[in-house]
Amino acid sequence: MPGEWWTDDTVLLARLEQAWSAVQQVPAEFVDAGRAAFVPSDVDAELAELTYDSQCEPAGTRNDTAPLRALTFSSASQTIELEVTGDALLGQLVPPCATRIEVQPRDGRSATVDSDQLGVFTVTPVPDGPFRLRYRTPSGVSVVTGWIAI
Repeated sequence: MPGEWWTDDTVLLARLEQAWSAVQQVPAEFVDAGRAAFVPSDVDAELAELTYDSQCEPAGTRNDTAPLRALTFSSASQTIELEVTGDALLGQLVPPCATRIEVQPRDGRSATVDSDQLGVFTVTPVPDGPFRLRYRTPSGVSVVTGWIAI
């Protein structure tokens, strides 16, 4: 190696410090995900966990895939049924209620949509990264889904 830097302990220690420091850096997306995961208001929210994903169904005898992807999230008192199309996320709250639903992507730029009296709502466009849904029922139950990646 040119210059034989490894013979100088000071240079060697400086390079080792640089290497160690670079390895210790936490990627920004990890920090963002950690911040997004902890929200103090989540303490009282019911977590609606993914209980069905049509993408995880066993393959049938045909090679055709369904044009829609269906997802179901369930909590102790609420169910959120979703269908993903090419340009929209169609959803229904069960039991049905009219409420404001917050779409929270990990980047922090949330948007809101309203469900009608039947609990039906539409999110356009479909978020392009991980996101979750959050809403409060008229009876005061706060619900948040797990993170969704379409």
